[in-house]
Amino acid sequence: MGAQPNDYLLCRRHTIPRWDSQERKKRKLPPDRIDRIEYRNQPMGVHGLHRWWYGCLERVGVVAEGQTAGEKMHKARHTAGQRVLDQTRGNLKAVQKLLGHASISTTGDIYVDWDIDQLAQVLREILEEAER
Repeated sequence: MGAQPNDYLLCRRHTIPRWDSQERKKRKLPPDRIDRIEYRNQPMGVHGLHRWWYGCLERVGVVAEGQTAGEKMHKARHTAGQRVLDQTRGNLKAVQKLLGHASISTTGDIYVDWDIDQLAQVLREILEEAER
């Protein structure tokens, strides 16, 4: 795609509807075509990012069509951290690195949580291994 080192993955975008006739535009019919311009050297603004986020959630069925509130992007950080913790069977250091926290206590106290069933399973496995 010709990306440059300083290009933004989520860059500023401008959408321009184009009507071939003023009559179609006046009657509020859909545009004949849409031009999209990307400014790759500029970050996407907060409103564009919000629309992008809810568009992603809508495409995967997390929110209903047209919903634009209630599912914060930051919630995805907590979910990602918890998933990595679960998959690595408690590797808090891996989660800390993923989330970019300077302090592991931030990761452990705020972002992730082990439930009692997971702890019980780990203890059972430790005891089974010790009996062998």
